[in-house]
Amino acid sequence: MRPVRPVVLLVLLLLLPLTDHARSIAATVPTDFADQPAVTVGSGAALDRPASMAFLPDGRLLVVEQKSAKLRLFVNGALSATDPVATLPAVRTSGNEQGLLGIAVDPGWPGRPYFYVHCDDASGAWIRISRYTAAGDLAFATDGHLTVDPATRYDLLNRLPDNASNHNGGTVRFGPDGMLYVSLGEDANRCAAQDSSFLGGKILRLDVSRLPAGAGGPPPFAPLIPPGNPWGAAPDSGARLVWAQGLRNPFRFSVDPVDGALYVGDVGESTWEEIDRIGGGGGNYGWPRREGPLTLSPSCPNPLNTGLAPIYAYDRTGSGASVMGGCVYRRPPGPPTGLPAAYVGDYFFSEYYTGFLRRLTGSGDSWSLAAPVAGQPSATDWGQGFGEVSDWAVGPDGALWYCRQSSSFLPNTGEIREIVATGNTSVPTPSAAVGVEFAPPRPTPAVGHATLHYTLSTTARVSLAVFDAAGRRVRLLEPPQQKAADRYDVTWDGSDDDGRAVSPGLYVARLEVAGRVYRQRVPFLR
Repeated sequence: MRPVRPVVLLVLLLLLPLTDHARSIAATVPTDFADQPAVTVGSGAALDRPASMAFLPDGRLLVVEQKSAKLRLFVNGALSATDPVATLPAVRTSGNEQGLLGIAVDPGWPGRPYFYVHCDDASGAWIRISRYTAAGDLAFATDGHLTVDPATRYDLLNRLPDNASNHNGGTVRFGPDGMLYVSLGEDANRCAAQDSSFLGGKILRLDVSRLPAGAGGPPPFAPLIPPGNPWGAAPDSGARLVWAQGLRNPFRFSVDPVDGALYVGDVGESTWEEIDRIGGGGGNYGWPRREGPLTLSPSCPNPLNTGLAPIYAYDRTGSGASVMGGCVYRRPPGPPTGLPAAYVGDYFFSEYYTGFLRRLTGSGDSWSLAAPVAGQPSATDWGQGFGEVSDWAVGPDGALWYCRQSSSFLPNTGEIREIVATGNTSVPTPSAAVGVEFAPPRPTPAVGHATLHYTLSTTARVSLAVFDAAGRRVRLLEPPQQKAADRYDVTWDGSDDDGRAVSPGLYVARLEVAGRVYRQRVPFLR
């Protein structure tokens, strides 16, 4: 993000009522959509500059606050009884762009009860990527509360460049390959983005599966280097962590869960903001040789090339600007829910200061603004009023969730909101009502096997399958078939459709009966 100019901020504060709380105002979205709060915070528990969020596989939501360094947990749409879950240690919060910036949940949760954060370190001028271990109701068997002992901190990487207090990057996300992707800015050193031995201006790809449990770190680079990284044979071990380079400040990016492509919002310097699609490793995205579609005068020795073109760029001259990389819209597994089918595969992103929300449609490296829809506030903007938004995600309900840091830059005015469809989303209507009971699996958590129980009140067409946390089918237990009214017990032995044992983690059993879907969480410990 770009810092707010102090004079501008002072004027804003003088024009506003003397209060720490601003009234929540819905943004403008097209006809048949609504913008609304996604969670409730409760009296005396306001969010203060929430920066990033991550869903647990069971739907619980973790949120990090940039300046307080607090970790907040939402359970069934409300703050956990244990709040905050933790205040994370040694986070430097002195600058406008510094603090606790990103969070990701280990894909092996709850068997691997870890989360990872991107933050500025309080003990020096550098960025740190750290892991913490959670405890409490990991499998969400009761009230879903979590606790985190700050002493469980394990540093994956530290002393990453941050000498200029900005251009930090700020995102950590897992891809469908199980690797952890990390964004780092070029530290206001334009040439750094083209220097393969310097990690600024890069996207890193890390293997966290070989790290020891517990506190400690940082490890040597070697155990973090996964197979397939493009500079895996480079003499410099830091270069072997790099997935893509030539970026200025990739503050926020997302990963498409279908093909693993990264969609990066790269903040420009003075003319262009851009969206880059990183479909595979090894790409150079041109900074500082190019900014958006503009070719700049080479300012660094031996630039590698002119850089891959962004999939979209917009002119930011004459106004404050900071692109917020959003997400590719994918519906969660199950029957059609969330946004209409026409939106699946589209990419949404927003602008931090002017507050527009835009929708791109396309594939590969060919993207353009989607055609306007009824009620859209302008020909280019699918929505407006999304200022101060710092993160986007598709929620378990299929809605488009976002993290608003503040309203008019006032403290304690952060929100977690969502865009929902209010019109037809092509949800099938069952032809007849069927009474269904789908019980939690036994045992919970499962060790070696899990038995699923369901009861039908009348004959109906039924299927039963198990999905992983990314929404991919792991095992088809019962193919679609007619079944009579009765009680049924189905045992899953922890193998996939090819007979291979699955990894420990959280899975979802999906029972479809006469067009309606029922789900149960299956925590599986081998």
